[in-house]
Amino acid sequence: MIKINTRIPIWIALMIIWSGCSHQSQIITTGSLLSEMTDREQMAYFPEQTYTCKQFSSYNQTSTEPEHFTWFANLDNNYFLRTEENHGRREFVLFDAEGPGAVVRFWTTFNRYDQEGVLRFYFDKETEPRIEGEPMALISGGKLAGFPLSFSVSEETDYSRRGHNLYLPIPYSKHLKITYETDGIKEARDGIDEGPDQEQEMFYYQINYRTYKKGTKVLSFAPEQLNEYNDILNLTLEKLKTNDRGLTDIELLTKGFSGKLAPGESLSLMDDKGGAIRKFQVKINADNINQALRSTVLSFRFDDSQTVWSPLGDFFGTGYQIKPFSTWYNEVLPDSTLLVYWIMPFRKDYELQISNLGDQVVEILNGEVSTSEWNWNASSMHFGSSWYQNTKINTGLIKGRDGKGEFSDIKYTALNGQGVFVGDAVTLFNCSPAWWGEGDEKIFVDNEPFPSHFGTGTEDYYGYAWCRPEPFVHSFIAQPDGSGNLNVGYTLNMRYRTLDAIPFNSRLKFDMEMWHWGYTLMNHAPVTFWYLKPGGTCEINPDPEGAKEPVVLQREQLFPAVINDNGIIEGEDLIVEFIKGKSEARIRPIPVPEKPNWTRAMILWNGISEGDEIAYRFYCDKPGYYDITLLTMIGRGRATISIGVNGKTILPGYRMETSMSGEVPVPLTNIPLEKGANMITIKAINYSGVANKSLGIDHLSFAASIDR
Repeated sequence: MIKINTRIPIWIALMIIWSGCSHQSQIITTGSLLSEMTDREQMAYFPEQTYTCKQFSSYNQTSTEPEHFTWFANLDNNYFLRTEENHGRREFVLFDAEGPGAVVRFWTTFNRYDQEGVLRFYFDKETEPRIEGEPMALISGGKLAGFPLSFSVSEETDYSRRGHNLYLPIPYSKHLKITYETDGIKEARDGIDEGPDQEQEMFYYQINYRTYKKGTKVLSFAPEQLNEYNDILNLTLEKLKTNDRGLTDIELLTKGFSGKLAPGESLSLMDDKGGAIRKFQVKINADNINQALRSTVLSFRFDDSQTVWSPLGDFFGTGYQIKPFSTWYNEVLPDSTLLVYWIMPFRKDYELQISNLGDQVVEILNGEVSTSEWNWNASSMHFGSSWYQNTKINTGLIKGRDGKGEFSDIKYTALNGQGVFVGDAVTLFNCSPAWWGEGDEKIFVDNEPFPSHFGTGTEDYYGYAWCRPEPFVHSFIAQPDGSGNLNVGYTLNMRYRTLDAIPFNSRLKFDMEMWHWGYTLMNHAPVTFWYLKPGGTCEINPDPEGAKEPVVLQREQLFPAVINDNGIIEGEDLIVEFIKGKSEARIRPIPVPEKPNWTRAMILWNGISEGDEIAYRFYCDKPGYYDITLLTMIGRGRATISIGVNGKTILPGYRMETSMSGEVPVPLTNIPLEKGANMITIKAINYSGVANKSLGIDHLSFAASIDR
């Protein structure tokens, strides 16, 4: 049951009426924050009402020093500020902040949750909460505000595995405390090596909040405001639902451009009259469109500084594959037209340059830059974006939840000067069937010794949860493709900011942990978006070599199926040429005996019926005769298979029998291999006796045949 306390002092009710009627007032209210949320122009000016943006979260509080292994500790649930008793109730305190301030984003997810917990919001040292209710109903269930201010993602995911998001601003004048009551958690976490309790409820949260300069007038949230600001609330909801571009009443000057770019050529467009870019669109065509999206690079110079350098696809949010979507700041149409609506002011002039760093001709189509007049003043900032790729990044072998292992922080960006951080996205290709994003964001503002934003996982930062691959699109967060989350494949995540934008006065550094459960290689490319006052700098340099790298669409591009110097081909590197029957083959992790923090991988043929057949392709640089051993993984039971190589049956009826699941080596002797592609074919003759109807290949080992 949701309860909203209506016993609010009369002076607050009068302030609500006064603030709603007075246009001269500088007081910050729920209504003013809702208006600010959809005011595109305010983002390009450094905030007049000085505030910081920070975060409370359930991050593992053993993480205290970057030099210590606990910096990468992974158990990020059930950490609270303290436990206290209120009116005889045990309540965990997850947020406690002095005002004036405002909560501007609330994310949460659960595990083993009975939906009987209670969140409470205590304003200005009051002993009774003004907001009280079941967390998912409050945060994503629409009890405080409708969609899209309140929502969960992805709608294709089971509700219990979703990320729950609330963007309704909740201001407070003097103080705000948020607590959580549940019988599902025995006690708050502590202890450096504490393992996960398989019976307790697990509660994860992130709360972004603003703290305004002392003396700033803020009207604390009151239930009446949901009615008082009903018109503003409904207008905000409508603008977010439609991603209102804010261009209806603005006079635009549009310049078009197009042309063909040979390798190494560039196209430029300039304007020297001052103003602001309000809309930028382009469409490209090439024989290899995926590579063109990455190797065709755009840059913007505003006045005297180049502040934008990014591959075209990453800048527009689609990475190197066309994935139609629409958010508050960018859009990809089904016809492959790319659009952004970032406001990009310039005092004197700008220059756009699109360069072809690839080795194919790229055709530029439907290019348009639309500008408007702009009031450039002392608060004005230039728009910026940086990109680079971590190519073939090694994710490390040893993994420990306590942080012991081979982990690292990836620098998303580092900015110097005065500005505002407004968003980011990441495009990656995962070569392992394990989750890549356990890592937490760590955002340092103005050289603070400890990050004021310390997260609970990469997917939590991007608003979803539990590594889920299902796609979703929202005004501020999106995952157009999550194929590579729990499997080999491509993933694209993005997060854009309005009220949760992060101002900084001298420096901002954004790191994201690389915390992957598998041991593999990845291509990982973050792009960031920000505003800086003139003279500010970004430490991420242009990465033309990264943009020229072949984009990865298949795992074998990073792990070719070639016999290595040790005479081995890993099973997961084999290429599945074909499957006959209804069975399937996928890469799967294998735990290493006696080393529970390590994993290796195999190619698993699963759902096998009699008569099913599978063929694996691999490559040999040195033709000849080889003795080959297939190290297979089979479930408990008895099976008969046939094995052939390059169309010739080698073992016509090979019996496999195990009393328990495990490894079974299968020898093939004196096998001729050709230079280049070769094929191993396995057919299930009798597979009814195997418990899990699967057959894995851990690796193939090759030795020159002694009979030749």
